[in-house]
This record gives sequence, C-alpha cells and structure tokens, in this order.
Amino acid sequence: MPTISVVITTYNRAHLLPRAIESAQAAGSALEVIVVDDASTDGTRELCARLAGIRYVCLSSNRGLAQARNVGIAESSSEFIAFLDDDDLRLPGSLDAQLRVLDGHGDAAFCYGQALIADARRQLPTGQIYPVPCPKGDIFWDLLEHNFIPMPSVLARKSSLLEQGCFNSELRLVEDWDMWLRLSERSSVAAVEEPVAVHRKAIGESDQMCSNSAEICRQALRVQQMALNRFRAQAATRAKRRHVRQKLLDRAYQILMAEATNAIHEGDAKSAGTKLREAFRFRPFRTMASGRLPWVLIALRS
Repeated sequence: MPTISVVITTYNRAHLLPRAIESAQAAGSALEVIVVDDASTDGTRELCARLAGIRYVCLSSNRGLAQARNVGIAESSSEFIAFLDDDDLRLPGSLDAQLRVLDGHGDAAFCYGQALIADARRQLPTGQIYPVPCPKGDIFWDLLEHNFIPMPSVLARKSSLLEQGCFNSELRLVEDWDMWLRLSERSSVAAVEEPVAVHRKAIGESDQMCSNSAEICRQALRVQQMALNRFRAQAATRAKRRHVRQKLLDRAYQILMAEATNAIHEGDAKSAGTKLREAFRFRPFRTMASGRLPWVLIALRS
C-alpha cells in the first residue's frame, strides 16, 4: 500500500511528461504515480501506455486543472497526496523528507517547501528560489496577501483535501491558492525551508495557462475576495481586511507595470498596452503619481 500518491496532470505536453514522471518516482520510497490526462490529443495516451510504474486516467473532455486534480484525488489510494504539473519536477527524496515533517505535525493540513525557478524554454534552474522565507504554523493572513506556496512543493493530507471539497472546479486559474487559503483557515501548515521542486517559469510564449499575468491578477483578486467573505476574515477588523486587499492590489500593479516596461523595451507595444491598462485599473492614483500616465493614455487610445 503506497503512502503517497503523486497526481500529475497533463494536457498536450507529451514531450515534457516523462521527465515529470521520473522526478516523481525518485522523490519518495513508497508512492504511486497517477497521471490524469485532461483529454490530450497529442499522443499522450500512447506515451503513457509505454511507461512503467504509473496509473493512467484519461478524461473524456478537457475540464481544467482543478477538475483533473480532483479526479486524481478520487483515484488515489494513499493518505498523503502531492501534485505535479507536467512541466514541473520533483527533487530526489523530497517527498520522503516532507512526509517526515508531516508525521511530526499531526495538526498540519499540508507541508510545502521552496521551489527552484526554471527557465520556461529549457526547464533549467535560473538560480532563483521561491519563497524565502517559508512561513509555517498559522499562515492564513500572510497567505491572504499573496500566494507564496509553489504548487509542485505541496504534500497534503488527503483527509484535509476531502474535508474542503477538493479544488474549486469553477476556477480556471489560481485554484491552488484558493485551496491553500481554505486549508489554512482551519489548520496549521508545515514547511521545509529547502528546495523540494523545480517550477517552470511562465512567459507569454511558454504555452502555460499561468502566462497571462493580467488574467491571473484579476482571478487572484477574485479568490482573495472569496476568502475575505468567509467566516475567519469576517471575524477580523475591517482595517485588517482592507490591509491585505491593498497589499494584493499593490502587488498586481507592480507585476503589471514591470512587465509593461519590459514589453516597451522589447518593442511589443500591444502587450505593453494591455498590461498598462490593467495596472491603471488596479491603481489609477499610483499610476498618475509615478509619471507613467502618458503611457497609459496612449495605451487606452490604442
């Protein structure tokens, strides 16, 4: 009987999948690997038929990451579950190390760690490590400010996931942050402050859902508001809720302005305009104070 189930979701990236599977198999000593194919059309089924040591589940239609992960949870036979996307990697022995931490923290819903950020094109580590540091214990209010938990770094108790009804399939983006927020509202969180995974950085050309930063920011604000509307946040002061809201708005603004600046330097006026318009909607007064309003006016007319 495996102790850990690794759920690997995949969609039309058969060329990346074998490395993800191999990394998962090397990350723990008593685990099962469940590949959930979200209705790929690129030969993923044929590839998986040739791979040893995996359970392959193919969905009849494309349902998105949240539902694919939920299918993996339902198919799992272990007490603990880890999640891996087809373009991310697990580091050797990392799941065994996190399992030891969770065994020592019976009140923790999940354990996470750091991720090595990898280049989008070659999946090679860039030298960036995220997050630093790794908050643990009651992290709910820290986590409400922004999602600092790398998806491929998580090892969760299956019972905790089931208690929360698993991932919200209505969310097509940042569904992982929604889950970590719901878990951390009620339970403590454990962490290992060392790299446990390699996370591929998203760029516009990397064919990743998370490469659309403007849409991610919009969805993040939606997910945060959902959390702010639930009991624990509502029991806090209005000032505390406002503080975390402002923090996320500031972060969204900074991300979009930085990407707009890079796009301008690269001569990509269309992308720059899109990001400038979104940044202005999040923080209009800050945009005016920064002296970047002329850029925005040009973008708004384009």
